[in-house]
Order: sequence, then C-alpha cells, then structure tokens
Amino acid sequence: MTFIKLLKIPDVVTLGNAMFGMLSIFSAFSGKADLAFIFILLAAIADGADGFLARRMGSSVIGENLDSLADAISFGTAPAIVIFLIYGHLQPSLVGAVACIYVICGVLRLARFNTKNKAIPDFEGLPITAAAAVLASYMLMGDKYIILYGIVTIMLLLSYLMISEHPYPKLRHPKAMAIMAIIFMLPILSYFILPEYLFIFATLMFLLLLLYLESPIMKIPRQYYDE
Repeated sequence: MTFIKLLKIPDVVTLGNAMFGMLSIFSAFSGKADLAFIFILLAAIADGADGFLARRMGSSVIGENLDSLADAISFGTAPAIVIFLIYGHLQPSLVGAVACIYVICGVLRLARFNTKNKAIPDFEGLPITAAAAVLASYMLMGDKYIILYGIVTIMLLLSYLMISEHPYPKLRHPKAMAIMAIIFMLPILSYFILPEYLFIFATLMFLLLLLYLESPIMKIPRQYYDE
C-alpha cells in the first residue's frame, strides 16, 4: 500500500494509457481491428494528458519510468500485435519480422529519451506515440486503401524515424495540444457515433500526422509548438 501512495494523478492517467494498450490487444484477438486502433488513439490522448498534468502538478518518483512502460505497451507492443493478427496469415515471417523491428526501435527510442535532457526544445527521433498514431490512422482509413506491403513500408519507415536523430517538435503549447486532442478525438467519436465518417476523419488525421513526420524538413516555426 505504501507503493500505491507514491502515485499521483498524472500516474493514474498513465495507467489508463497502459490499460487502453491492453484493451487494444484484447480487441484485436476478438477480431475487432478498428476498435483496437481506436484504443491506441485513446492511449495517445492519455499519454498527452499525463504529460500535461505532470508539468503542472508535478510528477512522482516513478512517473517517468511508469510512462515509458505504458508507452512500450500501448505504442510499441499493441500496434505490432494488432498488425500481425491482421496480416500475419498472409506472410507470417515478413510481418513478424517487421513487427519485431518496430517494437525494438520503439523500445530503443524510449530508452534514449529517458537518458536525454528533458529541457531541450525538440525530441530526438520520432516519438513512439506519434508512430503509433500514424499506424492507427492509416489502418482506420479502411481496407480499400491498405495493402500488406504498404503497411510494411510504413512500419519500417516509422522504425527508422524513431531511432534517427531527426529533431521533432514538442507540442506543449496549450493551443497546439488542444488542436491535437480534437484531431485525435474526431475518429474516436466517429467510430462510436458516426461510423460512416470514420474514413474522412482518419484520413484527415493521417495527413496531418504526415506533416509532423516531415517537420524536420519543413522547420515548423517554434512559436507554433513551444510554450
């Protein structure tokens, strides 16, 4: 019980992140692929919320490690398992190998992040949360636009970007965070309320995330993402 007392509100939100990651895996095993990716988006929202709360309320002594463990589940393991369950029957060796590469690069990205100075203005390499969001939005666009080698190529590209040294902006400005939350919520709400619009909102999210992937090249002005 003493250990439980160490937890703060941001840590509880982080545990919600991990829970959504597990629900994503359970949904995939139940044959509900779209719901699995919706849970990954919910985990991403929880991940953004716990960071926001930690900066304003303070983090616990276990907060940073807890966050990385939750991220490894929700944005590393969960997407890899879901993709393998969907495409593994087509080419199990290829899909399994790519899924493993994705998880390994994601874990390496998290480990490197924990050793870096958090005061620097940019992330080094693509955040694993963004990588998982790209996968989720792409998959939610629907089977008509998805092919095996397309998802394999995207996963390999994301794997490289996660372990690269390319700078990615930290979206910490309240307005930027609010906009991102809305972008993430639209596919989620559409899935449950207006499924006929899921393709539109997932496509919008995917295209906006592509802009973020290109941000090291585009050099987005700092005032749009800094505090």
